[in-house]
Amino acid sequence: MANGATHQLAGAVAGIAVCATDNPDRATGVHHPLAAGAIGAALGKLPDLIEPAVHPHHRQFFHSVVVAAGLVAGMRKLYQWAPEGGFEKLVRGFLLVGGAAYLSHLALDALTSRSLPLVGKI
Repeated sequence: MANGATHQLAGAVAGIAVCATDNPDRATGVHHPLAAGAIGAALGKLPDLIEPAVHPHHRQFFHSVVVAAGLVAGMRKLYQWAPEGGFEKLVRGFLLVGGAAYLSHLALDALTSRSLPLVGKI
C-alpha cells in the first residue's frame, strides 16, 4: 500500500510530466518543472486529506472510479483549452498539474488489494 511519501512522489512526477508534455501552443502558466513538481507533490495527497486514511475502508466517493473518470474528462477539456491571458494560463497549468497528481493517487490506490470503489458513499 502506498504511503503519503509515495503519493507525494507520484504527484511530483505527474506534475513534471504535465509540464514536459504540454502542448506549446497552449503553454501553461507552470513552465518550470520544479514548480510543477512541487505543486504535484503538494496535491498528491489531496484525496487522503478529503477522506483521511483513518481505517482500511476510508475510500469512498473521492477515491472512486467515478471521480477518476470525471477528472479524466475534465482534464481532456482543460488540455484542449487555449487560454489567452497570463492568469488563465496559470489557472490551466495549476489545474492540469493538480488533476494529474490526484489521478496518480487514485492509480496507486487502485493497484492495492482493496482497489477503488465504483462510486462509494458521498
